[in-house]
Amino acid sequence: MALNTRLTFFIALRYLFSKKSQNAINIISMISVLGVVVSTSALVCVMSVFNGFVAVIEDSFAAFDAELQITAVEGKVFDYDVVKDLIDKNDNIDTYSYVLEDNALIAYHDNQTPFTLKGVDKNYHQVFELDSLMVDGQFRLYDFDFDVSVVGLGLASKLNLGVDYINGLTIYVPQREGKINIARPDAAFKKGELFVCGIFASHQPEIDDNTLIVPLEFAQKMYSYDSLKVSAIDIKLKNSKLLAKTQKELRQKLENQFFVKNRTEQQEDYFKIIKIERMLIIIILSFMVFIAICNIISSISILLIEKRDDIKILGNLGMNARQTNAIFVAEGWMMSLIGVVVGLLLGLTLCLLQYHFGFIKMGENSYVDNYPVVIKMLDITSIFITVVLIGLATAAATVKLYFRNLKTII
Repeated sequence: MALNTRLTFFIALRYLFSKKSQNAINIISMISVLGVVVSTSALVCVMSVFNGFVAVIEDSFAAFDAELQITAVEGKVFDYDVVKDLIDKNDNIDTYSYVLEDNALIAYHDNQTPFTLKGVDKNYHQVFELDSLMVDGQFRLYDFDFDVSVVGLGLASKLNLGVDYINGLTIYVPQREGKINIARPDAAFKKGELFVCGIFASHQPEIDDNTLIVPLEFAQKMYSYDSLKVSAIDIKLKNSKLLAKTQKELRQKLENQFFVKNRTEQQEDYFKIIKIERMLIIIILSFMVFIAICNIISSISILLIEKRDDIKILGNLGMNARQTNAIFVAEGWMMSLIGVVVGLLLGLTLCLLQYHFGFIKMGENSYVDNYPVVIKMLDITSIFITVVLIGLATAAATVKLYFRNLKTII
């Protein structure tokens, strides 16, 4: 068996690299391999850039999505003292912050817009690195004797406001208690006022365009909640590598009354879209690879025609149809193997150059200057296996078609 295998590959290599009687066969073979090289390198580059964009998005989510977040299964709010002891007893939890978030209406001079009012406690600054997000002013919600807020850059643009300790914002929220007086519709809203001490930019439009961060006590007062009511608890861990273990422990202790979500689960819909996009990209680029490998069909077909006499000689020397078949399958497979190896090296080289030098730039107003690149060995391995398998299947199908009636061919 080993002798037959060595002989098969020896003859296949001779056919692959030897000069053909017709120069066109050499040209077609080179074009076939070149097609695999280009499509494979394109697959590596596109997947690496896609991974880079996903990494950038995940980093932006880290600005306001905690490593772990606890929310109620039923209802908007819950009493935090129900879970406080369990959190305090967990050795991997560094710190945590109470959050109360709901919708409201904001008014500043003649501008009005709906937004999300987010009340946070004093520990919020320890859970998230907010100083790096500030584009104006500072995150100082608890440094004043009066109520202040930090507003998203997009929301600030809508209202045409900046850091302002003179002209206050007016907040309106629906009354949770009591009956609505039809004659006094304004009585259906509760009114509050505060000033702006800072403006932040998280580079997440859904947050920057709609979020106003206020002290937790202000939000609880506006929504008529007591001091224990919160809508979420944001958690920062001591060791992020133990995130899955910590999440599992909290879920088991909290049973089915609370959700314990990591960052991916907090943005579940968004990451589902990313997975779908990734799958579509892989399918489309794999199809391109398949089209490129199909060029090998023509190369093998012409070679089979040229080597009719050799096939007859090999048969006379004792080779059966299956063994002769294997020679040309091996040649087609090796053409694919050469193409994928060179394509991977070329793609990795281009990605590394982009990573270190960033010669391909993004637009002027982009969040990042250069196209981001993240190379994952799992992607490289998957690309290699996929291209090699497609090449093997294509070569086998082509040769089988020509050797279906070996006697007729000879």
